[in-house]
Amino acid sequence: MKLNKIDKLIVLLICFSLLMGIFTVYQRVGIEKQNKTAEIILDYNEMKKFADSSENDLDFWLREFKEYGAQSASIQEETIKLLIEAGKPLRAEIVSEMIKNYKWQENYDGKIVSMIQRNEIGGNDVIVTTEDKSIYDYLISGLEERYDKDFFSAEIVGSVYYIVMKGTNDDMYYGEINRAINLQGKGVYEVRKVVDSRLLNIGIGYDDEKINLVKNAGLDVILRPINFPTYNEKLTDVYRAANDRYGLKPRIYILGGKEVLGYPGNEDKFLKYVEEENIAVGLIESSTQREHLEGDGLTKLVEDSGYSAMRIFTMWDYIRQRNKFYNYPGAEEIENTMFRAITERNIRAIYFKPFFEEEKSTKFLTDAAEYERTFSSLKVRLGEHGIKLGRAEAIKEFHIGSKRLGILAFGITLAAVLLFIKMFNIKDKRANYLYLSAIPAALVPLVARGVAEKGFAFGAAVVFSGLGIYFFMSQIKKIYESSERYSNLKVMSYSTVILTVSLAISVAGAMFLDAALADVKYFLEMDIFRGVKFAQILPFGIFAIMFLIYFMNNEDDGSVKSVVKTTIKILNHEIKIYYAIIAVIAAAVAYVYISRTGHETNIQPSTIEMVTRNFMEYVLLARPRTKEFLIAFPAMFAAVYAAGKKSEFFTGMFMLLSAMGTSSVINTFSHIRTPIYLSLARTVIALGFGIAIGCVLVIIIDLLYKIYGRVQEKLK
Repeated sequence: MKLNKIDKLIVLLICFSLLMGIFTVYQRVGIEKQNKTAEIILDYNEMKKFADSSENDLDFWLREFKEYGAQSASIQEETIKLLIEAGKPLRAEIVSEMIKNYKWQENYDGKIVSMIQRNEIGGNDVIVTTEDKSIYDYLISGLEERYDKDFFSAEIVGSVYYIVMKGTNDDMYYGEINRAINLQGKGVYEVRKVVDSRLLNIGIGYDDEKINLVKNAGLDVILRPINFPTYNEKLTDVYRAANDRYGLKPRIYILGGKEVLGYPGNEDKFLKYVEEENIAVGLIESSTQREHLEGDGLTKLVEDSGYSAMRIFTMWDYIRQRNKFYNYPGAEEIENTMFRAITERNIRAIYFKPFFEEEKSTKFLTDAAEYERTFSSLKVRLGEHGIKLGRAEAIKEFHIGSKRLGILAFGITLAAVLLFIKMFNIKDKRANYLYLSAIPAALVPLVARGVAEKGFAFGAAVVFSGLGIYFFMSQIKKIYESSERYSNLKVMSYSTVILTVSLAISVAGAMFLDAALADVKYFLEMDIFRGVKFAQILPFGIFAIMFLIYFMNNEDDGSVKSVVKTTIKILNHEIKIYYAIIAVIAAAVAYVYISRTGHETNIQPSTIEMVTRNFMEYVLLARPRTKEFLIAFPAMFAAVYAAGKKSEFFTGMFMLLSAMGTSSVINTFSHIRTPIYLSLARTVIALGFGIAIGCVLVIIIDLLYKIYGRVQEKLK
């Protein structure tokens, strides 16, 4: 890697900027060290269903899970629908659907029937009927406490109690559109069937028995209130009063419904309560394991509260069905899922729901011993990462200033210009004036902060991957052009040094990237770095250009003309069949490589690969990436060996595989939610494995090379 005086000065300036990045990452690590408690929150409703399907009551199971490590239970505000599902003596009907039933009038008093026929009770309204006075009093008390009086009305006719709640079109929930067609297949009409109403799902109160049951089991109670946009002025006060009434400390707020409490128009009242009580707003991770479930007003609430929030992993049904998955004897894969969520994705609360017996089953697993084993193992594994189960807290707020980001942008831009000059082998000294572009680049964060964060982070990912490629290619070229004979030991030594330095360059780029995105909104995945896949593709283009210029260009004058001539020569070259075969294989590998990046992909790991991954998670601090230690890093050793044997084709092919490693390392650090120590450990472990496998590979390739030579001799 040839560096002139200007290059050395530029490298020093880049290193100065890198120090700012390392300092920023150091500050981030400090934040991560303070956030080392994860909480198990039991879903009360699911625990009740689970207990009912077992031989033990709910009190037994709540106490059991408290012993396993659960800290709290979430109790949703009662709704009409929940009361009906619990078997309470009441009926609720949506008027527009009810009147479609034959002789519906027989179910209601004549006064109610008359009100419906005169449209005093509308089609969007809901009628609740009960003969139980205690149920009636409970409903009326809850409605009066929460909503305006013009929202509902009550009628008592003899021993029957009626409550009418006024609804609107927006309160109706519809199923899929059903399309009617005639015999010729032509559409006649479309109809949407009403399947539910929001009025059946609004909050009406809390159940004293549920709350006391949870408290007596030694668990914290987390109330989960429900917002009703039409009448929300009182809802924050009701939530505050409920916590006071039951002597609860509101630590975590979990969205109940589609909006935050008080939305729209009264969010400030709820924000004030969140700030007063230092409540952590729960952000429930989506099923794709990226970002979180959206809710109206949720993002604004988190931002206005100073990012008093935490990430929550909910037990989706497909997760709960992973008992005896991947040929495990029990719920090991569910345990693995929870473990990865906490250690790798900055999840600080598991919204726990009991397991199902097997895949595609909804029958609960009621084996207490398996739950005990799962949580016992989970606690031990989390302990190895310094994480314990208990009361989780909101993440600490963290941001970097625009001036600091400007320093990072300055260093990244200098590195980009350096890569450009080296990539195209530009020897004209006037190209050094391009470095002056780093000065205005440093000012970009001052005028376009949002664009600068992600733009320069993307630049760091691509540029430093490219510089890593340039380094190992320039070193391997020296070996390729050298007349020296390289023993296997020398190949192993040189390969180790070249691989380590090229990865160090990639890690430097990762530090720039992580520093540019060092903001609590990225830690919480309220915003994400979306250039991951593209940042992995571009380095291969950089590799192709450099390989063309440094290995296939016969004229070393650095001129564009010579490069063009070489390109034309390659394009006119005869295509052999095995070239095409290799191209198809390379295309397939590239597709799999890119498709396997991220979670939104149709290509999933095989069972054998997953079991192997899980085994490495058990025995290592962090699981190294397969494509690094098994493919890219050993390929560096093979490339050095091939260069020593003067094989242009195999040198290029193995270097291409090695290029995967430089971008993959930066990709590891691109998942901002993942703790820095884990990404660093993953890279170091992959490097160690890669070197070991690379050394073995050199011995195997050398043996094959000698056998090939002997065969060639015999064929002469």
